[in-house]
Amino acid sequence: MRGGAPALKLGPLMLIPLLVAASDPQGDVASCRGGAGSGAPDLIRAEGHIVELGTSARWTLTFAEPLTIPDEEGRPFRVDIAIRDPEVPALSFAYYRSVNRLVRVDATIDHQTEIYLLPERGANVFNPPVIEGTTMTIQVPGRTLSADEDLTGTSPGLEALRWTVVVRDERACDFLGDGRPAIRLVAQMEEGSALAVRSHEPLPWWILGGVVVLSLGVFAASRRQRTRGPRGTKLLGRSGDGAEVG
Repeated sequence: MRGGAPALKLGPLMLIPLLVAASDPQGDVASCRGGAGSGAPDLIRAEGHIVELGTSARWTLTFAEPLTIPDEEGRPFRVDIAIRDPEVPALSFAYYRSVNRLVRVDATIDHQTEIYLLPERGANVFNPPVIEGTTMTIQVPGRTLSADEDLTGTSPGLEALRWTVVVRDERACDFLGDGRPAIRLVAQMEEGSALAVRSHEPLPWWILGGVVVLSLGVFAASRRQRTRGPRGTKLLGRSGDGAEVG
């Protein structure tokens, strides 16, 4: 059984790329410029995936308390996915560091998702996020964030993006980590994806044939081992009249 030990040890390691979540301490809302602050929604977890067969980016944000939208107290709170695309010059301003894309949701009545391409001075609008209690799910087409050079509807550049989250309510902020975009998007296995479809296809005949031949060889070797002694000598039996046979 020792031969299978390395494979068993590698099992958990192979799952690491599938875990795409970042936790954020609860109760860490502070002033956006440093010091004490309160009032902004308290982000406690964030996940980012590449979905829809590589055509979209989706973030799932979890907060300490249920979200209320529209936010009717003071200015509406704001959720920014701050992104760095390595193919585009990065900018730093206010409390944003090394970013060049923003995916923004303001807690207004329509709360549409806004996409800003900062160096290019471009902007786009997409569907509002899905809000369920403490969870906000934001999804945007990949082509609004990175170039779709071959016009296939997919954005291979999504895997190169790095992101973080900034939640703000007036002068109070909650930064995911240190507020710098460092988390990557990871492709999510979906029904209908090329890998999922391939895993349901029948094995080629030559693979099945190889498995059968290998099984027969192992079976034959096992039988030979059972009919020999410890040093390869044949085991003796007895005939019906008591004579030894070999």
